[in-house]
Amino acid sequence: MHRYWKKRGHLEVMVLDRNNEELSVAKPRFVVRREKFDDVGVLHCAGRLCYEGEAKLLAENALESLRLGDDLILDLGAVEMLDSAGIGQLVLISMQAQALGQEVCIACAPDRVRKLLELTNVASLFEFFESVDDALDSCSEQVA
Repeated sequence: MHRYWKKRGHLEVMVLDRNNEELSVAKPRFVVRREKFDDVGVLHCAGRLCYEGEAKLLAENALESLRLGDDLILDLGAVEMLDSAGIGQLVLISMQAQALGQEVCIACAPDRVRKLLELTNVASLFEFFESVDDALDSCSEQVA
Protein backbone atom coordinates (compact mmCIF):
# COMPACT_ATOMS: atom_id res chain seq x y z
CA MET A 1 0.00 0.00 0.00
CA HIS A 2 1.24 3.52 -0.80
CA ARG A 3 0.31 6.72 0.94
CA TYR A 4 1.12 10.01 -0.73
CA TRP A 5 1.03 13.48 0.71
CA LYS A 6 2.31 16.84 -0.36
CA LYS A 7 4.49 18.64 2.13
CA ARG A 8 5.71 22.17 1.47
CA GLY A 9 6.56 21.99 -2.21
CA HIS A 10 7.76 18.42 -2.60
CA LEU A 11 6.22 14.98 -2.69
CA GLU A 12 7.01 12.41 -0.05
CA VAL A 13 6.09 8.77 -0.40
CA MET A 14 5.53 6.36 2.48
CA VAL A 15 5.36 2.67 1.61
CA LEU A 16 3.55 0.35 4.04
CA ASP A 17 3.68 -3.43 4.19
CA ARG A 18 0.68 -5.71 4.78
CA ASN A 19 0.84 -5.04 8.53
CA ASN A 20 0.61 -1.33 7.87
CA GLU A 21 4.23 -0.78 8.94
CA GLU A 22 6.42 1.70 7.17
CA LEU A 23 8.97 0.13 4.80
CA SER A 24 10.68 3.17 3.34
CA VAL A 25 10.25 6.85 2.74
CA ALA A 26 11.41 8.62 -0.38
CA LYS A 27 13.41 11.66 0.63
CA PRO A 28 12.55 15.05 -0.82
CA ARG A 29 14.77 16.13 -3.69
CA PHE A 30 15.28 19.61 -2.26
CA VAL A 31 15.17 20.86 1.32
CA VAL A 32 15.57 24.33 2.82
CA ARG A 33 16.32 24.87 6.51
CA ARG A 34 16.17 28.40 7.92
CA GLU A 35 18.20 29.98 10.70
CA LYS A 36 18.33 33.54 11.94
CA PHE A 37 21.29 35.41 13.41
CA ASP A 38 20.35 38.95 14.50
CA ASP A 39 19.24 40.65 11.26
CA VAL A 40 20.57 37.96 8.93
CA GLY A 41 18.62 34.96 7.68
CA VAL A 42 20.53 31.88 6.58
CA LEU A 43 18.91 29.39 4.21
CA HIS A 44 20.71 26.04 4.22
CA CYS A 45 19.84 24.35 0.92
CA ALA A 46 20.32 20.66 0.17
CA GLY A 47 19.55 18.49 -2.82
CA ARG A 48 18.57 19.33 -6.36
CA LEU A 49 17.60 22.93 -7.03
CA CYS A 50 15.81 22.01 -10.21
CA TYR A 51 12.34 22.30 -11.63
CA GLU A 52 9.73 24.81 -10.67
CA GLY A 53 8.53 23.25 -7.38
CA GLU A 54 11.96 23.01 -5.80
CA ALA A 55 13.04 26.45 -7.00
CA LYS A 56 9.77 27.89 -5.72
CA LEU A 57 10.42 26.41 -2.27
CA LEU A 58 13.70 28.34 -2.11
CA ALA A 59 12.05 31.55 -3.37
CA GLU A 60 9.22 31.34 -0.80
CA ASN A 61 11.66 30.92 2.09
CA ALA A 62 13.92 33.70 0.80
CA LEU A 63 11.05 36.13 0.34
CA GLU A 64 9.78 35.39 3.83
CA SER A 65 13.21 36.24 5.31
CA LEU A 66 13.51 39.38 3.19
CA ARG A 67 10.05 40.57 4.23
CA LEU A 68 11.15 40.27 7.87
CA GLY A 69 13.86 42.82 7.07
CA ASP A 70 16.73 40.35 7.11
CA ASP A 71 19.77 40.29 4.88
CA LEU A 72 20.13 36.81 3.45
CA ILE A 73 22.84 34.17 3.16
CA LEU A 74 22.14 31.28 0.80
CA ASP A 75 24.18 28.26 1.93
CA LEU A 76 24.46 26.19 -1.24
CA GLY A 77 27.06 23.77 0.13
CA ALA A 78 24.78 20.73 -0.14
CA VAL A 79 23.21 21.62 -3.49
CA GLU A 80 23.84 18.73 -5.85
CA MET A 81 22.34 20.12 -9.03
CA LEU A 82 21.10 23.46 -10.38
CA ASP A 83 19.05 24.08 -13.54
CA SER A 84 17.50 27.09 -15.27
CA ALA A 85 14.54 27.20 -12.86
CA GLY A 86 16.93 27.40 -9.91
CA ILE A 87 19.04 30.04 -11.64
CA GLY A 88 15.90 32.03 -12.42
CA GLN A 89 14.83 31.96 -8.78
CA LEU A 90 18.28 33.14 -7.68
CA VAL A 91 17.91 36.13 -10.02
CA LEU A 92 14.43 36.80 -8.63
CA ILE A 93 15.71 36.61 -5.04
CA SER A 94 18.46 39.10 -5.91
CA MET A 95 15.93 41.48 -7.49
CA GLN A 96 13.58 41.25 -4.51
CA ALA A 97 16.40 41.94 -2.06
CA GLN A 98 17.58 44.91 -4.10
CA ALA A 99 14.04 46.33 -4.19
CA LEU A 100 13.85 46.01 -0.39
CA GLY A 101 17.32 47.49 0.14
CA GLN A 102 18.75 44.26 1.51
CA GLU A 103 21.78 42.14 0.72
CA VAL A 104 21.91 38.53 -0.46
CA CYS A 105 25.12 36.54 -0.62
CA ILE A 106 26.03 32.94 -1.35
CA ALA A 107 28.12 30.74 0.92
CA CYS A 108 29.76 27.35 0.36
CA ALA A 109 28.81 27.07 -3.32
CA PRO A 110 30.25 23.90 -4.87
CA ASP A 111 32.59 24.53 -7.82
CA ARG A 112 30.12 23.18 -10.38
CA VAL A 113 27.34 25.45 -9.08
CA ARG A 114 29.60 28.50 -8.99
CA LYS A 115 30.90 27.83 -12.51
CA LEU A 116 27.34 27.54 -13.81
CA LEU A 117 26.43 30.84 -12.15
CA GLU A 118 29.52 32.44 -13.68
CA LEU A 119 28.70 31.07 -17.17
CA THR A 120 25.19 32.52 -16.96
CA ASN A 121 26.51 35.82 -15.52
CA VAL A 122 24.31 35.35 -12.43
CA ALA A 123 27.40 35.22 -10.20
CA SER A 124 27.80 38.98 -10.69
CA LEU A 125 24.61 39.52 -8.64
CA PHE A 126 26.06 37.96 -5.49
CA GLU A 127 29.04 38.13 -3.21
CA PHE A 128 30.48 34.65 -2.57
CA PHE A 129 31.95 33.34 0.68
CA GLU A 130 33.78 30.12 1.50
CA SER A 131 31.72 29.52 4.65
CA VAL A 132 28.55 30.69 6.36
CA ASP A 133 30.70 32.07 9.21
CA ASP A 134 32.68 34.22 6.75
CA ALA A 135 29.41 35.56 5.32
CA LEU A 136 28.04 36.27 8.80
CA ASP A 137 31.27 38.08 9.73
CA SER A 138 30.98 40.23 6.62
CA CYS A 139 27.35 41.09 7.40
CA SER A 140 28.22 42.08 10.98
CA GLU A 141 31.10 44.28 9.73
CA GLN A 142 28.73 46.10 7.36
CA VAL A 143 26.35 46.84 10.24
CA ALA A 144 29.12 48.11 12.55
